This record gives sequence, C-alpha cells and structure tokens, in this order.
Amino acid sequence: LLSLTLVQGRVVRGDCAAKLSSALVELVNRFVEAGDAADAKFRLPASSAEFAKGVNSLVSDEMKIVEDKPYLERLISLARVSLMLPQARSLSSKNVSDPIASLSVERLGQYISIGAFSTQNYDELRPHRGSVESASVLRACLQGSTVVNATNKTVQSAEGVEGCVKHAKTIPQYHGPAREAIAAACKTMELEMNCSESADNLEFDDTIALMAGNSALGGVLALFNGSSMRADGGSGTEAGGSVSTLRESASALETFVAALQTSLESESKLGCEFIAQVMTKKEAELKAKEAEKAKRAAERGNGSNPNAKNNSGKADEFAGMSEGQKAKILKKRADKEAKAAAKRKAKEAKAAGGSAALSSIFGAGTSAIYPLLSKCNNLSDPTLLSELEKTVDGLLSGGMQRKPKVPKGTRDYLPEQMSIRSQAFSIIRRVFQRHGAVEIDTPVFERKETLTGKYGEDSKLIYDLADQGGEMLALRYDLTVPFARFLAVNAVGNIKRFHIGKVYRRDQPALSKGRYREFYQCDFDIAGVYGRMVPDSECLAVACEILDGLPIGDFGIKLNHRRLLDAILDICGVPAEKFRTICSAVDKLDKEPWSEVRREMVDEKGLQGEVADRIGEFVVLKGKPWDMYKLLMDGEKFGNHKGAMDAMEDLRICFEYLEAMDKLKFISFDLSLARGLDYYTGVIYEAVCMNGNTQVGSIGGGGRYDNLVSMFQEAGKATPCVGVSVGIERVFTLMEERLRQEQGGSIKQPNVAVLVASAGENLLLDRMKLTKVLWDANISAEFSQQENPKLKFEIANALDRQIPFMVISGEEEAKEGKCKVKDLKARTEETVDVSDLVKTLREKGVVPVGCEFAMELLNGEQSS
Repeated sequence: LLSLTLVQGRVVRGDCAAKLSSALVELVNRFVEAGDAADAKFRLPASSAEFAKGVNSLVSDEMKIVEDKPYLERLISLARVSLMLPQARSLSSKNVSDPIASLSVERLGQYISIGAFSTQNYDELRPHRGSVESASVLRACLQGSTVVNATNKTVQSAEGVEGCVKHAKTIPQYHGPAREAIAAACKTMELEMNCSESADNLEFDDTIALMAGNSALGGVLALFNGSSMRADGGSGTEAGGSVSTLRESASALETFVAALQTSLESESKLGCEFIAQVMTKKEAELKAKEAEKAKRAAERGNGSNPNAKNNSGKADEFAGMSEGQKAKILKKRADKEAKAAAKRKAKEAKAAGGSAALSSIFGAGTSAIYPLLSKCNNLSDPTLLSELEKTVDGLLSGGMQRKPKVPKGTRDYLPEQMSIRSQAFSIIRRVFQRHGAVEIDTPVFERKETLTGKYGEDSKLIYDLADQGGEMLALRYDLTVPFARFLAVNAVGNIKRFHIGKVYRRDQPALSKGRYREFYQCDFDIAGVYGRMVPDSECLAVACEILDGLPIGDFGIKLNHRRLLDAILDICGVPAEKFRTICSAVDKLDKEPWSEVRREMVDEKGLQGEVADRIGEFVVLKGKPWDMYKLLMDGEKFGNHKGAMDAMEDLRICFEYLEAMDKLKFISFDLSLARGLDYYTGVIYEAVCMNGNTQVGSIGGGGRYDNLVSMFQEAGKATPCVGVSVGIERVFTLMEERLRQEQGGSIKQPNVAVLVASAGENLLLDRMKLTKVLWDANISAEFSQQENPKLKFEIANALDRQIPFMVISGEEEAKEGKCKVKDLKARTEETVDVSDLVKTLREKGVVPVGCEFAMELLNGEQSS
C-alpha cells in the first residue's frame, strides 16, 4: 500500500524518486520496530484522511509523503483486495483445500465410493482442468483406504447427511473452478497494481479491479460453502457474492477469506478427530486379538505332546547331502524365518498404533497428511503450508493419482514405428535436396498476432499459450506462416527452402485416419520472382516424386485455382463478403454429398437457393487436366470474366510444364477443391490417397500465396511464394498398414545387421572386440549385455528381431583369431578369420550405415 501510494504520488506531484525511496525505507523500518515491540501493535487506518495523517506523522515534517487525494481511497481498497488474494490463493490451492476435503471423504466414507473421483468423471466427461487436478489429488489421498468404499455396490444410504455427502462427492466440481477463478483474479490484480493514474482529479475506473475482486469472492464463497456443508451439512451462505464498489469488495473479501480459513480449520479438526477415534478403536481391537492369541499359545505350551520326539536322539537330517545342498536348504529356512519375523513385526506395529496402523486403514495421502494437521491446525503457518505442499507433490509425482496416458490427439512411437517414420523422412529429404532446396528452422511457437487471421475459420484451432507476463504466444498451426514471417525478418532474397517440423492444431482427432493434434509437416517452398508458373509446376513435381517414392500405394493430386473459384462465385452471384465462407463449404465436397453442402450454404450461411444451384453446376466438375480445360474453354463457361481467363491461362501453362516433367498423369483438375486457408492467391492442390479401403483423407497440399509475406513487410513490398506440404503422420499410417499386410500383421524390422554372440562362458570381452571391428567398419552391430548368455537364446533373439546375420565366437575360435558367420535367412554358416570378417559380411550384402540408398540405386542399375 505504501509503495502504491508513493508511486502514485510521484506521478501526480513529480517528487524526486530518491527522496520518496528514502522516506519509504525510513517508514518501513519504523513499522518493523513497532511490530517487534512487545507492547506496541501498529495497524494502518482504512480511512484515507487518517491514513495520510498517520503515515505523515511517522516521517520528518520536511516531506509529507502522502496527501489525502481522491486516488488515496482507491489505493487503500486496492491494497486491501491485494492482501486478501494471496491468502485466498493459498487456502484454495490443491495443497490445502483438497487434502482437507479428503479427510471429510474418509469421515463420510461409508456413503461415498472413490469412483466418484474417477478419471472418467473428471477427465473424459468433465475435462475442466481445475476439476481434473482436484480429482487427482483426492484419488492420491484416498488410494488404499479401507474406510471409503471401493465400488458403488457397498455404499450405504446417506439419510440424514445428504448435504454433507453431496458436497463431498462433488468436491472437484467446485474446487477446481474456484481455484482457477482466484488465480485469474490474482493475475489481473498484479497488472492493475502496476498501473498509475495520470492526475489526481480524474474519475477513477475500478471496473477491472472490481471484476477481479468479485471473481475471487465468488471462488472463496464456493469453497467456504463446500467446506461448511461437508463439515456439518449447514446451508452455507450466498451473501457477498457480488458487490458494486471496490471498498465493498475489499470488506467482503476480508470477511469471507477469514471465514474460509476458519471453516477449513474446523473441517480439518473434525477429520483428524474422526481418524483418531478410528485409530483408538482399531488399536484396542488389535491388542485384544493379540492378547487372545498369546493366551491360546500359552495354553498349548502347558500341555504335553505324547508324539513329541527327543531331538537328541534324532538322526542327522543332512546325512548324505553335499555342502551345497545343505546351504540351499538352510538359506530357504532363513528366508522363511525372515519373512515370518517381518510379518510379526508388522502385526506388532499395527497393534501398537502409529504410521503402520494408520496406513493400513486410511488412504496413502490421508496417512501422510493426518500427522501434519493433527499437530498444527493453523492454515496461516508457513511451515505447515510448506509441509502440505511437499506431501501433496510427493503423492502426485508417485503416479498414484491415475494411470498416465498421452494427451488427446497425440501418440507415442515404438521403435519399429520410428524406423518406418525415419524411412519416410529419408525419402522426403532426398527429394527436397535433389531439387536444390536448403533447410531452415523456426521456433515451434510464434507471437499470436503472427498467426491469427491467416487461416480463416480454422483460426479457432490455434493452440494459445498462457501468458506468463511476457508476449502473447501460440503454437504454430503450420510451417507456411512462420516461413512468411522468416522471409520478412531475414533478407534472404529468392530462396528455395524445405522445413521438416512439428505443428499443432486443436482439432477433433481421428487417430485411425491419421488425424492428430500434434504432427509433422514436411514443407517445400519457393519464394521470389521467377517465370510464370515455373515454381508452381516444380512444387507439384516435388509432391509427385515424394508420394511416388513412398510405399503408400496409389495417390492422386487434385488441382484448382483460387482466382478461378472466386470467379465462379462471382459469376453465380455470391456477394464478395461471403466468398471465403462459401469456399469453406465447397471444400467439404470430398467428405459430404452436394445436398449437404448446399444445405449448409443456404440454411447456415444465408445464400439464396438458386445461387447455390448455379455453384453446384460448376463444383461437381472434375477430370483429367486437358479434358477439363477443353470442356470449360470450349463451353465458354466463364464468358469474358477476366479473373477466370487469367486463372485458366495459368493452368494451361502449368499443365504444359507438368507434361514436360511427366507428372501430369498424377493430376486431376477438380473445381470443388477450395483449401480453406485464407492466404492462397493462385493455384491450389491437395494430395489424396487412393489405396484401397484405407481412408486417411488428405496426405499433402499447398498452393500459391503471394500476399502472405507482405502482411509482415513494409507497405508496397511483396514477395511471391508457392509451396507444398506433406503430412507425414497420415503418410506413416499408410506405410504402417502396407507393411503389416506384407509381413502378416507385424511391422518389425531389424535395427542392426549383425548380432555378435558367443558359445561358452566368460567370452564377453571377445564379443566386445568383435563388435568393435564391425563398428569401426561402420556396420551396425550389437552384442548381448548379459555376461554369459546361452547361445540358443541368442539365436532365438536374432530370429525374432529379424536380424539377418550372426557372428559367433567360441573358446577355440577366440584362441585361433577366428569366428563363425551365420546367415540366418539362408541357414548357412562358415568360419572366417577375424581379419576377413568385414569383407565376408560385405560380400554377403551387409551395407555400411548411411549407404543403404546408394546400394539400392546401384542394385537397380545393375538389374536394369
């Protein structure tokens, strides 16, 4: 409050900063001295006049640092709100409110099932982030509890305690949102506290601060009502939920934050008393049980056993056994006795009470939290708060809260899947490089303003990053817009570039169809001024070469022109302001029938029915490039529309260039192709799989975007661009499916060419030496990490992993400097000198690492 007052005073009065700082230090020192005095308590008055008078009385008369100006009353209220918010945040945190609530769940356990907090309820069905977090803490605290029902089958009727049980069952529903509301209010007030007014006679706007205060107040009330209801089933309160002035907000927060702390402390005390009662009862039962056992044992000990034998006359039980057999039997007996002793010790610990008995009855988290809260119930105690935070973090980091899973729309890649993806990347990268492209990279996140407004209706799929007090950022949606920003920032001139990297889209995933929220894109772009349609045709050629080189089966590339599509909409009578939204509807024709697309145009986007029908006459047309070109030009479908004629001329030139490069056979001229992204200005294309019944949608696409870079450049400057992008995840789905078909359901591929094994014991060093020989020759090889593996298991391992060759060393071979080379596929074996090992393997077709593609080319030339 003093800092706020001084800063605002400096803005209004223009006082010297050094003098103000000196006065502030002096004043704080006086407060510290007054606070430390046993008989002195200092509290700042809430009245602005009294506050100014009181503060000024503590410094020298030479400089009255506080004036009773209109802004002062506002600053006092701001400070009161700001002092309450950290307390509210502390009380609402997952380290305080949730563990205390778990004590109430234990207390009401006979009426509640732990399934009330399951991942299905608080992740799949209710994916609110705060609620999911709260449910995770409750599951961690209640894990292993014998008091709370494991299933709904054993839950008892809650007659008489309905209110308590209801608010215990639904803890995550209000704890999570309340916690987030308070945290958001803290962030807002942090910014508001760093603002100053320009003069002392302004009408101050408290809207932002009041919104934050009311938001926090709503969260505090939700937590207070929940805690009160769980404790005694009372009615809670609805007072103070919304106030109209900042001063009222400050007063209400002070009242209800204090009430929340009192309620949580009472709830904590009630839960601890319940646990203590259960523990006392359980300890008495265990002691009685142990006493009964001891009594029965004593009675048996006093009786005589006529069948008992005198051990002195007993024959030696180990007679005829070797020392090894004796040792084995004695070891088993010792292990058995140790287990029995540990079991007795655990029973004795339970009977004696303490942590062992506590953890055998209540949840793992409850057992860790109860000792802390039973010793200290003051939620203002920093030591207690620190211990609670450490305990809860330990529970959550232990994985007890739920079985981990990958985020929605993502996946883990197993080694055999990574092998397939690596092959795909190699094929794509080779095509890019042989066309002379250079590689670049950009950050995985961009400034949000860079990405927004570039993707049309798809802009809602951009992943925003939470603002941590710096820039507003977002994960990149594609690689094209970052490339445009790259060109504007770096003066690189004409460039032919490729970029392979991950992009992120908050789309509804369909993993079976290769649609993910996180996936790789492989982009090839040409930026700069070149001949008409020359770079466009090369981009299409690159796409054809990549898809033809990948083992994904048949494919096709649909081609259209954005200006031609705009001309069609203009000719049909679509208003210019609806071009983009109608284009997005047309783009769905590959997934939906024309009747459904027409219904969307008319019913949802307000287009007249006859206009939609005229559009339908065009967009259903598709076919071979020259056939379609002849149909549209001979039929004078576009009249003399300039935009349409220019687009058709672009397409004519492009068709000629593609024909010269023998790529026109892959192209289909499709007037329904729209590509929903706003930045396209010329040709657009999309690659689709046509491989049997495997439906993965688009596997690539691109087009010309002449104006995108200019959005980031000086006025009047433009950099024409055209590019193509391959969606590797969808390609990978096809490659994996094809490999499974070829290998009978398996996608395993050998990760090494040679497995080095040994026949005999103590030959690990020999295996290492042989493997080093192969590594030095750049041949992929490995040896077993076991010291003395059995050869039959090594052979089985190689066969299972489809490793083609084994190099085997035995004791005799090692002495003679020889080894055996085993061809597992041909089922042949020969003994060679170690010096000839590399030569022998290369003669059998083993290729050095990184030379696989060169060998493929060489074999292809030899066979042709």
